[in-house]
Amino acid sequence: MRDGFDDFVRSRSTGLLRIAYLLTGDRHSAEDLVQEVLEQMYVKWRRIHSMPEAYARRALVNRAANR
Repeated sequence: MRDGFDDFVRSRSTGLLRIAYLLTGDRHSAEDLVQEVLEQMYVKWRRIHSMPEAYARRALVNRAANR
């Protein structure tokens, strides 16, 4: 995996799932939302690796609003 991405996923996926659940109200939708955002982040990792938490939170909110 890209430098640091796997560490980010391991350390933050539970917290991101909690946020996604608050946004969707459904565990399965929250899991899908987090997966979509992590896929998006993997592609853009070189540009966002300095502030991944902020990027992930914003991406979760934006994707949930667009659903």
